Amino acid sequence: MGNEKRRGRETFPAFLEEGIMQFYHIKDDYIKFLLKFDKNVADNKVGSRPYVGVVLVIEGINYYAPLTSPKPKHRNMKNQIDFRKIGGGEYGAINLNNMIPVPVSALIEIDIEKEPDLKYRKLLKKQFLFLDRDVKGIEKAACKLREVLLKEDSELKEFEKVIKERSCDLKILEKVYTDYKP
Repeated sequence: MGNEKRRGRETFPAFLEEGIMQFYHIKDDYIKFLLKFDKNVADNKVGSRPYVGVVLVIEGINYYAPLTSPKPKHRNMKNQIDFRKIGGGEYGAINLNNMIPVPVSALIEIDIEKEPDLKYRKLLKKQFLFLDRDVKGIEKAACKLREVLLKEDSELKEFEKVIKERSCDLKILEKVYTDYKP
């Protein structure tokens, strides 16, 4: 990954600390590892393209948040703390409810220019442009979501309980993700 800084036991790409968006795939064996602890972890697409996601750094932890391809319903949906439209929904969305803590060793950086499917490459470029413009908004939503997910159920409002039910269990995943051995 080239441009890296040392921090503790793990090497972090410098751009993760500088608020620059980058696309990644995530290793299948890491997803399988997390599924042992939380059934809400989204399984990597098998047989088709694996998920594409972005990495956000919150409280010193890398979080992988998968994107979803454009669907007509996205245009009518509203941004929430667990869902963020890309280009008004025209280019898909980020499923923040599916964000998971991730060690750098489980990430596979994507080079958009090497994507052989021209239509898909064009979509990735459009997604990248809109996401890059919305970095602060995405980070703010992800931080707020993490805050909600780490609260006790008794502290949550009703709509936050619904969001928590459809999200990954960050309390558990933050405890175990560093145990992953590639």
